[in-house]
Amino acid sequence: MHRVAARPLFGDVDAMNVVYYGNYLRFFELGRAELMRSTGRPYTELADEGLHLAVTEAHLRYHQPALYDQLIFVEASVAWLKKASLRFNYRILAKAADDGQDETLLATGYTVHGCVDAEGKVRPLPGWVGPLLQPHLDG
Repeated sequence: MHRVAARPLFGDVDAMNVVYYGNYLRFFELGRAELMRSTGRPYTELADEGLHLAVTEAHLRYHQPALYDQLIFVEASVAWLKKASLRFNYRILAKAADDGQDETLLATGYTVHGCVDAEGKVRPLPGWVGPLLQPHLDG
């Protein structure tokens, strides 16, 4: 899994200082964008080819709340790749408050993406995507 650190901003939380539930999907986006960037070919290269990875499905399970300014870690990996779609898996963790070594699982989930052109028509993933993401495939 590719891992990136983040801290929820004040605008990410509700009145109870807890990250608003919909913002976890933004953290998922951060995870997959940074995973792609880590390969040396960011999302912008797909857009340069006139392609986009449209979200067709999203799943999110909350385990513990994330809080304002808490150091969190977003882990992203690739579950599978098909001709015109792929699925990313995610885990969001935080350092446990009582111990600097242990981590608490905050959320898990996935997003499924279809490769489409600017008109929204399904297109095959470019040939470079599979080999680039192969090292990030789960198990």
